[in-house]
Amino acid sequence: MATNPTTENHSNEFDTLLAQSIEKSNLKEGSIIKGIITEIEDDAVIVDIAAKVEGRISKREFSFQKDNKELAVGDEIDVYLEKIENHNGECILSRSKAKSKEIWGEIEKSFEAGELIEGVITGKVKGGLSCEIGVTAFLPGSQIDTRPVRDISHLLNVPQKLKILKMDLKRNNIVVSRRAVLEEMHKEVREERFLQLSLGDIVDGKIKAITDYGAFVDLGGYDSLLHSSDITYKRIGHPSEVLKIDQQVKVKIIKVDPEKNRVSVGMKQLEEDPWLNVKSKFSVNDKVTGVVTNVTDYGIFIEIENGVEGLCHKDMLTWSQKMNSKPGNLYARSQTVDCQILEIDHDKRRLSLGVKQLSPNPWNKFNEDNPLGSVVETEIISIKEGIVFCNLDSEIDGAIFSKDLSWENDPREEIKKYKVGDKIKAKIVSNDNEKVALSIREVDGNPYDLLNDKTKGDIVTCNVLETGDFGVKVRIAENGPITTIKKNELALRKADARPERWAKNDKLDAKITVLDIPNYKISLSIKAMEEAIEKEAMEKYGSKDSGASLGAILGKALGRETKD
Repeated sequence: MATNPTTENHSNEFDTLLAQSIEKSNLKEGSIIKGIITEIEDDAVIVDIAAKVEGRISKREFSFQKDNKELAVGDEIDVYLEKIENHNGECILSRSKAKSKEIWGEIEKSFEAGELIEGVITGKVKGGLSCEIGVTAFLPGSQIDTRPVRDISHLLNVPQKLKILKMDLKRNNIVVSRRAVLEEMHKEVREERFLQLSLGDIVDGKIKAITDYGAFVDLGGYDSLLHSSDITYKRIGHPSEVLKIDQQVKVKIIKVDPEKNRVSVGMKQLEEDPWLNVKSKFSVNDKVTGVVTNVTDYGIFIEIENGVEGLCHKDMLTWSQKMNSKPGNLYARSQTVDCQILEIDHDKRRLSLGVKQLSPNPWNKFNEDNPLGSVVETEIISIKEGIVFCNLDSEIDGAIFSKDLSWENDPREEIKKYKVGDKIKAKIVSNDNEKVALSIREVDGNPYDLLNDKTKGDIVTCNVLETGDFGVKVRIAENGPITTIKKNELALRKADARPERWAKNDKLDAKITVLDIPNYKISLSIKAMEEAIEKEAMEKYGSKDSGASLGAILGKALGRETKD
């Protein structure tokens, strides 16, 4: 029987399609499979994975290749199968994911075996650095080096040996350490080098790291601490002012601790101690010229010779007590200044200096021209925190506290009447420690002077100025001080303690219960006066034991006083 060609062709085509279908059915999404490059376009690579199943892969995904030009049609490569067919019927492949899975597999093997891997630090991220090890890994700040590192520029884009500390494929997270590698590398070298170092040795080193408190010096495999106080005899704000990373230095070993395996070194110990010549070169009262090395709230530091500096306290800067006489307003770092040596303490290596001692004391002339009690004409220059400041001299200010503005008015309200620039008259009431206190209310006299012959317990006559729920406001005598008799002090009996019993300009008598003339304090009480009168009457004219009433006794006393 003759064979039908058409039937044979259909059979072959069916077999091919069946084979392709079987092959296609064996493909598993999420797996890495072999593929053949069938075509290379400008921006994409066409890869056949099986039975005419092709996918397009962007050339950007071939960044793992050293040179995209090396790609050629017919090359067999590993690809990651994301989807056999998407909604458009296209096969989705990825070269980068395949390579990433391959790299993750290699990294996992290295992690399990405890092997080191090679990576490149690419930049800073929160908490540490970012590293490229085929995939992106995290290098914590604490794992960068054996010592704190401020500047990482020398580590960027340089191949580094790293140790894997932790990896989590699900979270795509890998943590690596450079410190662990360094510690392992340096362990034997450190131990050997430590045994070679002795107290007092002078050795060469290299600045490895700089911190706020000093620097770490590499002594040929062993890191030592160079404290900031041992760098130089001169004052420095920060070690970085005189040191830099990788700088070659010569140091002296000043401390060896075998128990903690630590070595401390110094640089200034190789210089001559400048304080050795202070005793022979300088004396108290010497005038010297120096440079300001530091400015603080409490004074300035002045270097009078290389490595020899002293403190000029703020009180020693100027005779002026003006508000702008703060150290920072008068001097700046690196400024040249003349001063005088006030004290030298060789044991503690301290100098006390003064600037104001080189100029005449303006207070001497001021006190001569303006003795205590003088009235001066002045101008208000500022009002701050309840104090009025006045200009008395080019270098001298005076202060008027709000309570010294008026005898009668509320200080908080009275101070509101004054403003900067006002011309005023004021009396000098205090000049202690070169601080002048003034008073406006005492310019026209002190009402408390009228009480110089009075003592506690005396009875005084007062003029009523004002009454209210607070009590009765009175002036003692005609021009005496003003005070208030509190409501509970208006009468012996509570029913009589009524402020409305008195009107303005009425006169009343009261007993002095508190008298402090220097501090301008006086308290009066009608109640205390009546208590004294009652007591006296009881003593003179009877007692409750006699059977007489208190009213009768007082009446008897008043009757006798009337006859007398």
